Amino acid sequence: MGARSTAALRRVASCLLPLALLGGCSDGEAPQVVRFLVVGDTGTGPDGFQYDVARVMEQVCAQRGCDFALVTGDNIYERGVTSVTDSQFETAFRTPYANLNIPFFVTLGNHDNTGNTAAGDGSNNGRGDFQVDYTYSPGNVGRKWNMPDRYFGFTWPQTATLPMADFVSIDASPITHYVNDTSRQWSGDTVATYIADQQAFIADRFRSSQARWKFAFAHHPYLSNGEHGNAGSFEQGTQPDVCTIPLLVSATCRGAEYKAFVEAAVCNEADVMFSGHDHELYWLQPTGACGKTEFIVSGAGSKTRVIQAPDRNPAYFQVGDIPGFFWVELNGDTFTGAAYTETNGISTRVDTGGRPLPVFERSFRRRE
Repeated sequence: MGARSTAALRRVASCLLPLALLGGCSDGEAPQVVRFLVVGDTGTGPDGFQYDVARVMEQVCAQRGCDFALVTGDNIYERGVTSVTDSQFETAFRTPYANLNIPFFVTLGNHDNTGNTAAGDGSNNGRGDFQVDYTYSPGNVGRKWNMPDRYFGFTWPQTATLPMADFVSIDASPITHYVNDTSRQWSGDTVATYIADQQAFIADRFRSSQARWKFAFAHHPYLSNGEHGNAGSFEQGTQPDVCTIPLLVSATCRGAEYKAFVEAAVCNEADVMFSGHDHELYWLQPTGACGKTEFIVSGAGSKTRVIQAPDRNPAYFQVGDIPGFFWVELNGDTFTGAAYTETNGISTRVDTGGRPLPVFERSFRRRE
């Protein structure tokens, strides 16, 4: 089944996912507390830190509670999958998260859509469709993996009225790829229409949402102090700068179109935008161009990298060169985010009982 052929049905994720897993689709006001994980760049399987990070995720969920997880892309390194039965779904998803009995809402990254190299060039978007189709496949036991389309929305809890939170997943790679996709479906006017449709979907969903909180999650960041940098100036200062490679480079490599896309559809609508791509943990302050929206980058789920430019954007918190993730709680009008890091499957900070402690925690009140 083609991922884009049933787009109108798949993008409305509310009440389409298994009721036993998501708590049903009942009427009425949502509970006042929602808790979830945010982890990204996870898909190394046993070759990176993914399994160790997963163990600390389990401990945090047992201690503080988790309703679901957001995964911010690069779900399968280095070149995505080639079918819905690809063994990497087992090694890079089912096995590491076997003890986390919560749904995972997953967005696509550049490595999930890459071509024949391990560079994450984003030039083979057809591979991302397999990750969509896996949502509906028999191999997705318990429907833990949730990517109902390449971009989609869902509410939490799964109630028909007054949800606590509304989420949109952005398919960023077709807007930011290093190398042009040569397929007809993902080039020229066809991909331009796809991007415009996606932008309209997100903007319309946010404008019509009745949820108390609104969030976007994507692989590529709008702001980052890491190697990839800010949208509009992606890769500047890197060695080598992939956006200057002759013949191969896409015109969208710097992410100027993505910057405009986020500013039009997400900024000052979403309370927080979550992303990955850079393999560090950041909580960056709002910027004037984006109004109230705050930015959390959680890309240390299986790989790490040092912070390249710590002063590029003002940050409430940033840490590099160590694996980790964020835990979030929504309690009425209060958002609390906590960053956890690990070494050899053990939280780098623990209490007297050996339970994980965050390396950073911050709360803020919802802004109109």
